[in-house]
Amino acid sequence: MVAGGSVQHWLTPSVGPSVEVGAHTISPTVLTLITLVVIALGALGGWVAFGTRPVPASAPVGVSPITTLARRNLYADAFNEAVLMRPGQWLTRALVYFDNRGVDGAVNGMAAGFGGGSARLRRTQTGFVRTYALSMLGGTIAVVAVLLAVRYQ
Repeated sequence: MVAGGSVQHWLTPSVGPSVEVGAHTISPTVLTLITLVVIALGALGGWVAFGTRPVPASAPVGVSPITTLARRNLYADAFNEAVLMRPGQWLTRALVYFDNRGVDGAVNGMAAGFGGGSARLRRTQTGFVRTYALSMLGGTIAVVAVLLAVRYQ
């Protein structure tokens, strides 16, 4: 990425040339090599510190409070469970109860009401045309009476 200066100059069209051109105290190539050596030494140090020792089958029990805190994820899981999860479960249960008893109860009650009302209205259907005509006339008179009462109030 250093060869050719493609990374160093990619913003030049939008922000102009760099002010620090030629002001490097260490060559970019030498700085890259030093960085890679430090990375390799860090990887080697990590392998020496942790890769050469056997890993115990179970975690040690008598540890410092900081280790306990880290193992318990800074108590974030316990906090989320107490503050978010439990109230969320209670809210969900309450909403399910309300849906089962309130919403479904109202819908089922209305359905039963319409079913019972239609069964009762079915008994009034005798098959006589004059009875139907009289019921239509009564309904028409009721609608006209309500419209006239509203208009002349």
